[in-house]
Amino acid sequence: MPVSRILAILAALALPFGSVQALTWDETINGELSGDGNAPTLIGILDPGVNLFSGTMGALGGNPPLDADVWNFTIAAGYYLTGINLVDYSAQSGSLANESFMAIANGGTIDFNDPLGHLSNTLWGYGQDGFGNIYVDLLALLDAGPQFAGIGFDGPLPSGNYTFWIQEGSDQVSYGIEFVTAPVPVPEPGSLLLLGVAGMWSLRRRRRR
Repeated sequence: MPVSRILAILAALALPFGSVQALTWDETINGELSGDGNAPTLIGILDPGVNLFSGTMGALGGNPPLDADVWNFTIAAGYYLTGINLVDYSAQSGSLANESFMAIANGGTIDFNDPLGHLSNTLWGYGQDGFGNIYVDLLALLDAGPQFAGIGFDGPLPSGNYTFWIQEGSDQVSYGIEFVTAPVPVPEPGSLLLLGVAGMWSLRRRRRR
């Protein structure tokens, strides 16, 4: 199993059992999320645990103007982004044939016209991953990308500043997306001791040669 996957599992286990939802952005309460990649909605630092974003994107019948949703967030030092989970998805038409787009970039903006600058991007749809099912792992889809050129990444996202963009081009879609953060696991004292002993043993072997 890749080290990145092991870290993701350990980080998730570091969350307390029964952890409650942290930050929530609901467009019906908090206002419309920005549709401008150069001026995303500023969320700030994600809270530990589950941060829920819910709203609508696209347009009825796919007729312009299409509503994109873009937000900027920060993962605090000492934390990972361990999950981006699709927990709600409903198309106005009721169709399961739609394919929605998402992208993530480092920093405070995201260029809609230059996927080369994206950390990752991809479509998610019925034929790929059980479209419309709750708890679809969007972070895993982004991890497997980028689909349309880009930088790429491996495993949970480390602390830093990121911009996330979602778009639907053929329908109006209501969605709920969870961003899950967890502390970076700290090695147990016993593990550190073992690493130290192993290092000393390796050093002694090299000196004897």
